[in-house]
Amino acid sequence: MTIKRFRQSIGLASAGALLSIALTAILFANVSARTQETEVIFLDIGQGDSVLIKTRYGQNILIDGGRDNRVLDRLGRNLSFFDRTLDIVIATHPDSDHIAGLVPVLERYSVGVLLDPGVVHDSAVFEALQEVVSRKQIPIRYVESRQTYELGAGVVLDVLFPSRSFVGKHIDDNNAASIIVKFSDGDIDFILTGDAPAEVENELAARYGAYLDAEVLKAGHHGSNTSSSDIFLDAVTPEVAVIQVGADNPYNHPNFRVLKRFEARRIPILRNDELGDIRLVSDGEFVEWR
Repeated sequence: MTIKRFRQSIGLASAGALLSIALTAILFANVSARTQETEVIFLDIGQGDSVLIKTRYGQNILIDGGRDNRVLDRLGRNLSFFDRTLDIVIATHPDSDHIAGLVPVLERYSVGVLLDPGVVHDSAVFEALQEVVSRKQIPIRYVESRQTYELGAGVVLDVLFPSRSFVGKHIDDNNAASIIVKFSDGDIDFILTGDAPAEVENELAARYGAYLDAEVLKAGHHGSNTSSSDIFLDAVTPEVAVIQVGADNPYNHPNFRVLKRFEARRIPILRNDELGDIRLVSDGEFVEWR
């Protein structure tokens, strides 16, 4: 993997403390003079997931919305007042900490298409999401196999999983149906995993191998020990990991063992509970944390 350049030093959490490390292998480059940039913003919405992608070609992609309407404030901070369009919205799986915030988002924004794994879930939040999709006639596309979206020269949203149909099914673990994507902006790649468990991660590693190589990994399931397996980390070889986690959450996320796996590989960690919104800006060659 080509070494990219990062501007700030990043803290690496370990053994319940924050271990500050100098990034000698990961260096920051000044891309601020470039005009065409893509932003990937890991929104600070508490204990949940929500990622906003603003491509260099003007598309907006929202992956999950957290557990409440805090996502509306974060979208307001990161999109212009007149920008009320989300070209693609992805509901990775029907757990409330991923889709509850999508309900008010779909009410207020124009949505081009909703990507969904199709899992059926008995919850008021799931029913509310289905109701607003139906009422507003939002186009929905179920992910039952790989889907690739060419968004412009060098900008690709590659939906890698689910690779089989969960449409209309109740399953024991909704996490196992999580939509997993690889987002590429030129030479810069992001792997975004929802809450996918280690079994799914390892399945992807076996299927895609070195194709999973990416500069940035959003750690699965908020840094839970159910995800971020050794096999998967060795396939992705990220230069930085992002953990979407809320402060003082009752689940003890991120898990100590997961933090040790990143530490052993000298992978710095960015966490929403410590940093707020995490904005990574790419010019297609370099990526900068702002």
